[in-house]
Amino acid sequence: MPHVIHPPRLHGPQTRSPDQVWALATAGLALIAVVLAFAGAYDPGAVVALVGVLAGGWAMLISRTRGERFEVVAGTVACAVALAACLAYGSGFSFGGIL
Repeated sequence: MPHVIHPPRLHGPQTRSPDQVWALATAGLALIAVVLAFAGAYDPGAVVALVGVLAGGWAMLISRTRGERFEVVAGTVACAVALAACLAYGSGFSFGGIL
C-alpha cells in the first residue's frame, strides 16, 4: 500500500505560552501608562501603571527565558516610572498633599 506524502505545514497554528502572554501584557500596559502620563491623564495612568507593575512582578515569577525576563523588566520599570510620574504630577492619589 503506497504511503501518502503530506506537504509540510508552513504556517501551522502558533500558540503562546502563558509566560509570553504576561510579558506582552506588561509591555502593553507600560506603553499605555506612559502615553497616559504624557497626555496628562494622571489618575487612569497611575491605575494602569500600578496594574502593570503587579503584572510585571507576576510575569517575572513565571518567565522561563532570559529574553522574556528582559522584556518583563523593561516593561515593569517603565510602569514604575510612569506610576511615579503620575503620582508626582497632580494625581488624586498623592495622599492629600502630605508628600
